[in-house]
Amino acid sequence: MNQLMKPRTVWLVSLLLTGALLMSGCAERRKDALSITVDGRAWSEHASASQISDDLEVHITVDGEPVLTLPFSEAHTIDILQPGVGENTVQMTGDAVYMAHADCENQDCVSMGEVTRENHELRVMGGFIVCLPHKLSVEVRGN
Repeated sequence: MNQLMKPRTVWLVSLLLTGALLMSGCAERRKDALSITVDGRAWSEHASASQISDDLEVHITVDGEPVLTLPFSEAHTIDILQPGVGENTVQMTGDAVYMAHADCENQDCVSMGEVTRENHELRVMGGFIVCLPHKLSVEVRGN
């Protein structure tokens, strides 16, 4: 198998490209204005679930900063509002994670589909869902 096609190489290249694209935006962000709700309740920035017992976790970052970590097997609706930038809704079903809504123009993040326990290592972007205009990434990975 060609070295460039090995899963680890694809994952590494995807991770590096995602990081570079997330950090390349020009819009100035106000971190204190970030608003996150989980299942309709406010969630404080840089918070994590108290006890993660699943073998997979969902990590959400905004502008390269981690803002939320939850067990993959839980069902949640996560709304992320960045005033002056945009809003996203991440849906966790307990079996899959996907971008349910984004108010960006291109909708690439919504089109990326579901990350599941079975496909998180096989997808072109691995366990990542990325909204480049909003500098938001969702990653499913082992803990």
